Amino acid sequence: MPNPTEISLLNYHFEAAACNEVLTVMLNKSDKDYSTADELSQVTELAQFSYEEIRDAVNELHRRGFLLEVKKPYGYVYAVNKLRISNMEFVYGA
Repeated sequence: MPNPTEISLLNYHFEAAACNEVLTVMLNKSDKDYSTADELSQVTELAQFSYEEIRDAVNELHRRGFLLEVKKPYGYVYAVNKLRISNMEFVYGA
């Protein structure tokens, strides 16, 4: 069986506008998992959102259990809590 090319979220209703996009980027780009809000604000796919919108999305995702806060020597980063996301779809490409 081939590996999925993308993971998309199904039917989650978030308050912050950037939540779906932030979570999708963190799920689909392994180098963006374990990131800070500041690092996420530099991602091309999130360019339409301000730093404040991304920070608000990260805070909501953390509060609701979709992101875990991980302490690193240089501060805290956020990682996707994959066990919390039961409603995702794997997309397979050609």
